[in-house]
Amino acid sequence: MAGKLKLQGDVLIKAKKMLKDVCEILESSNISYILEAGTLLGIVRENRLLPWDNDIDITITDKNKKKLLWARWKFWLKGYRFYVRHYKRDAGPFKKGELRIVKIQTRRFIFVKDLGLLDIFIKRPIKHDYYWTIGVKKPVLKSVPKKFYDELNQIEFEGKKYSVPKDYKDYLKYFYGDWETPKKDYNCRTDDKCMIKVIE
Repeated sequence: MAGKLKLQGDVLIKAKKMLKDVCEILESSNISYILEAGTLLGIVRENRLLPWDNDIDITITDKNKKKLLWARWKFWLKGYRFYVRHYKRDAGPFKKGELRIVKIQTRRFIFVKDLGLLDIFIKRPIKHDYYWTIGVKKPVLKSVPKKFYDELNQIEFEGKKYSVPKDYKDYLKYFYGDWETPKKDYNCRTDDKCMIKVIE
């Protein structure tokens, strides 16, 4: 797991508030989303955000990216910084300059950044799958079947309902394999079942 931050103590408190706030903004903006990766895993398996994780992961699909960019002022009003990251070079089906990910940070005072605790991945449909990459220098291309992002369900976590894949346990199985058994030294770049290849 990359990064020094862990979802514990005061960081966990901020992360849970950010998760709730961000999902409420997405819902009010009519943007479909799902909880993703370790965030979904922790809530489904342990009813918590995993304390060894270092951020929250959310997915939206490519068709919602314009709505997300139009809604950036809502994040600012809630006290968050909204950082857009583009592809710095061609990566698989993605071209340099395309939107890759949006990073949400807490804010101190008006302009000073605090903690980067949430990533919104933008994933593109190609034939029967959705594709995305993680990493910058040597991005890893990944994919999952379209049904996991097109057919949605809800689960409750700490009094709020969040959007998840309809068959979220099947999604976790597809993503992790044996998702019910915690794994030590897990590498989010290369250890999940969604990986296609590392792009050199």
